[in-house]
Amino acid sequence: MKQFVVVFLSTLIAGCVSPPQSKVSKLAVETPGQWSTPSDSGDFVPQSWTADFSDPQLEAIIREALRHNFNLQAAEARLAAASATAISNGSGIWPSLNLSGNQNKSRRSAASGIQQTAVNETFGLNARFNWEIDLWGKVRNGYKGDLADLQAAEADYYASRLSIAGRVAQAWYSAIEANQQLDLAERTLEAFEQSQQVVEDNFKRGIARALDVRLIRANVASNRSTYQQRLRQRDSAIRLLETLLGRYPARELEVASELPSLNGSVPAGLPSDLILRRPDVLAAERRLAASEQRKFESSKSRIPSFNITANRGTSSREFDEIFDLMDNRVWSQVFNLTQPLFQGRRLAANYKRSVANYEQSVANFGNTVLMAFREVENALTAQVSYESDYEAQRVAAEESIAAEELAWEEYGRGLANITTVLDAVRRSINAQRSLIQVSNQRLQSRIDLYLALGGGFDFEDPAAEN
Repeated sequence: MKQFVVVFLSTLIAGCVSPPQSKVSKLAVETPGQWSTPSDSGDFVPQSWTADFSDPQLEAIIREALRHNFNLQAAEARLAAASATAISNGSGIWPSLNLSGNQNKSRRSAASGIQQTAVNETFGLNARFNWEIDLWGKVRNGYKGDLADLQAAEADYYASRLSIAGRVAQAWYSAIEANQQLDLAERTLEAFEQSQQVVEDNFKRGIARALDVRLIRANVASNRSTYQQRLRQRDSAIRLLETLLGRYPARELEVASELPSLNGSVPAGLPSDLILRRPDVLAAERRLAASEQRKFESSKSRIPSFNITANRGTSSREFDEIFDLMDNRVWSQVFNLTQPLFQGRRLAANYKRSVANYEQSVANFGNTVLMAFREVENALTAQVSYESDYEAQRVAAEESIAAEELAWEEYGRGLANITTVLDAVRRSINAQRSLIQVSNQRLQSRIDLYLALGGGFDFEDPAAEN
């Protein structure tokens, strides 16, 4: 009885296993005190990035994507599988207890070989207890590795959730841009068709030249082609967004007509904070912790292991007597000590492999952090660049539109030829297209910055609301 009390207490102690501590100290990358690209001072607030766009429709479609996106559902299923795997693998810490019942019938020949003995029938009930005593912590190391893998899977899930939200936001604004480009192409085509009518009427009255007619007709045909290109791009952008939302890509989604404006900049916080916040960095750090535990586990495979096996049960010739735990009891208990001596270098090779996997995890962790730093630096640079680009394109569009109007006015008064007019129109169209494009790129860049900084959401997961 005393032995089983010791086993029970040891089991409780072994069961108190927590995930391994942070391995950020293993990072072989120098973490700067601040970003090299100038940014606003202050802490980054990860739960507010969607509010930066003041776009209720954006939050609505992100909610829909989080509820119906199939890639996110797959990531959630992977997390559930990782959780079940950790629980299953962690069962090795605890003893196993099995209950079995049996019925045996036997009959053999008598000594004379002529007759057979009577049928011998017995019934049994048996409980088997088995436990590997984890004196050296080998089993606990393996379980800690499983717990770290589970934390990595959880970080992967949040990384997928953040990535899908970002992709949906970017696809939403790309669809709006495509719709605006289509609207510009439609207005341009209508204006050219009206201009074609004016030029052809002037040609009939002998005011315009045949060259003017040819050039305006060529521009009308070219813009009809451009309109079809923009139509295809708009339809493709909407279908991509519908797919991300888990909808059938029927091009039925209504998108907004205007892109939102941005006010102010985003405080990036400190590089050291990024390591503790960004999901993919957290996942890499947890995988490093898991590989270290498995290295420890593998190194302990060459030392003795202790195992306790105990059987308690009954055996009787009568079925209704197998529950008589006193008169018909049978029992056995075994204490087993195993010391590996020779296994064809398998244990040494397993240890070398675990060391190599650990070193690979250290390198992967450093590379993931470097990539995260690079993405933040690029996004911060892009914020400044696109802000300046947007202002330049806005001025270019305003002046080009005014120049186009002036060119048509002078053409009507005979002060400019059609070539000058068409060149002014081309510049105006290109400037307006570029302004629409850079307006979207500025938004895309802002989203990239939030993703690089590991931004979260300021609203609850819709799955939790149902």
